Amino acid sequence: MKNTKENKKAKVEVGQSALQKVYDYLARRPYTVILIAALLYNVCYKFLQAHRIAMYGDYWKWILSDIAFILSIEMVFAFLCFKWPRRRVVRSVTFISALICTWSVINAAWIKRTGTQILPSVLLPMFRSPVHAFSIVGGNLRKSPGASVILLGFSAVLLMFFFHVMYRSPKPRYNPGIFYKRMVLTALVVISAWGLRIVTANGKEANILFERPTTNCHLRAFVSIFSKNPCRLSKVDFINCRRKLPLRDQVDVIDSSANSLRPNIVVVILEGVQYQYTSLADVKNNRTPFLASLAENGIELTNARCVLTHTTKAIFGLLTGRKPSVSQDIAEAVPVVRPYASLATILEDKLGYRSAFFQSAMGDFECRPGLVNNLGFNKFWSREQLPDEQDYVGYLGSDEFKMIEPICNWIKSNDKPFITVALCSVTHDPYLVPEWFAEPEKEPIESYFQTIVYTDRFISELHTQLTNLGVIDNTLFCVVGDHGEAFEEHGFAGHERIAFEEVLHIPMVIKGPDPQKKGIKIAQPASSLDFMPTLLGLMDLQVNGLDGNDMFTLNDPDRKVYFAGWLEESPIGFVQGSQKHIYFPVTDKAYRFDLLNDPCELSPILFEQQQIESIRKDLANWRKQSLFKISYPSGKRKLFDNWKCRWTDRISRAKYIEIKK
Repeated sequence: MKNTKENKKAKVEVGQSALQKVYDYLARRPYTVILIAALLYNVCYKFLQAHRIAMYGDYWKWILSDIAFILSIEMVFAFLCFKWPRRRVVRSVTFISALICTWSVINAAWIKRTGTQILPSVLLPMFRSPVHAFSIVGGNLRKSPGASVILLGFSAVLLMFFFHVMYRSPKPRYNPGIFYKRMVLTALVVISAWGLRIVTANGKEANILFERPTTNCHLRAFVSIFSKNPCRLSKVDFINCRRKLPLRDQVDVIDSSANSLRPNIVVVILEGVQYQYTSLADVKNNRTPFLASLAENGIELTNARCVLTHTTKAIFGLLTGRKPSVSQDIAEAVPVVRPYASLATILEDKLGYRSAFFQSAMGDFECRPGLVNNLGFNKFWSREQLPDEQDYVGYLGSDEFKMIEPICNWIKSNDKPFITVALCSVTHDPYLVPEWFAEPEKEPIESYFQTIVYTDRFISELHTQLTNLGVIDNTLFCVVGDHGEAFEEHGFAGHERIAFEEVLHIPMVIKGPDPQKKGIKIAQPASSLDFMPTLLGLMDLQVNGLDGNDMFTLNDPDRKVYFAGWLEESPIGFVQGSQKHIYFPVTDKAYRFDLLNDPCELSPILFEQQQIESIRKDLANWRKQSLFKISYPSGKRKLFDNWKCRWTDRISRAKYIEIKK
């Protein structure tokens, strides 16, 4: 018994001794260990992307810049420590190495989530709203537990190693002969990698449908910060912007109706629903049969696209008919004293309508009370007003069905005509449905399909309850999307830096009491900016000076329907007829798709340099002309009794205040 214990103790001591020797060896050059770890992160997750899009043959080209860049940095750090073998020098280069490795870890996670390499602009929302950002990050980590454990587990080991060597950094020792040989060998590898990178970069790209991560993520991040691309906005552009959004009393409304009885309006805004995954695109999938029935008995704009792939911006465009600021901010939610001219203010001022905005998501996300205030709604309701937090779904949303009772109670509270908006959220990441509805699916795409089915049931139930109230026969019932969502149809996931149809194409359906407006399909390219003027046109109202158009009266085959992503480096472009033009700021290239003959966008046509410059100039002007001035650069206000809003420049925040009864 005693011998057994002694043997175990001896084995433990041997193991500890071996680990100590390994640590002592690695701790001599901690910066090398950390940089090699950064290189491993890059090459492993690029292989994951190559596997995802089945481009194994190009994988070796993708990692050349990583090998060349990181080994170049390692050579410089090694030389510094060899020339000045002091602990503070080792600590300094180790700290910089840790920063490089941290960016590799973040980039690896971003590739896993979206299929693209990360850019610094992606991190801005984390600083503006860290709580929400970390909720999103946590949700995405839970979706891929295996990959998350590997990523975070290895990172935790590196972190412990980093802190230990920073606390007890051994004095560097070098054998000059071995050092020079290692430097020569590393230099040969670096020169070979850079040379092959230059040679392969000169070859023609056969396909741009999948983002090729040929550039090292650190270099790409550095270049993106200092890029002088004309499509990027500068501080001067914001200072010099002259656009002022008209306020509620600054628009001319032409009323050509002889009918004093006007319909109520209900607008259901879908969150991130891809058009192709609804029954509007394919009735056989049977995911949204009620939405399809609304289209059959009403009006569908079959070729509608969002102006910006971002909810706050999209809502503003939908409900004002004016383009939002095509910039990475939420300027539309910065509270104003008098609301902008919008669907709600026009109907209230002209026809005496009342208005309310309901959403199942949390209200403090992107300062939604500020946006709703600016759109002139009389009432705002969000998930914070639910009595039971058990009805919350995910970090952002809640059970959509819980909106129905407050919507109906508000409608019954007054006999005036009304406009109400219901913004859904369950189809937003993390794609969860309430427990009562169904057992959650395991695969992300199946979970997403499940949320689409659930949302269609909600729309059906809302329609039923409005029928029971006796108001549906005099109501324009509308369903419209903010943007779509990508699930690797072109190698990408999400919606922020994607310009393919899975993200741009949105549902837009209007069903009203007019029997002559039944089964109508408008196939002309439309924008989310066209929703409000088309809706007003059905009420015989016309507003001059809008960016959108009434699609029943528009006849312009050469019209450009512009679109962009929210992030500044996102693709930007326009659709003109059946031709779609996309400009990619990161690569400074522009492509054309013939959507009539290539609806799946599989055959891009690269423009010549002269054409690229013309397209880039056009899109840069459109972006800069969209900027509008903020009346008050900073301030705070109380909105809708329950919300405290603060803002600085073009970013605002909201905090819910529970009123004690």
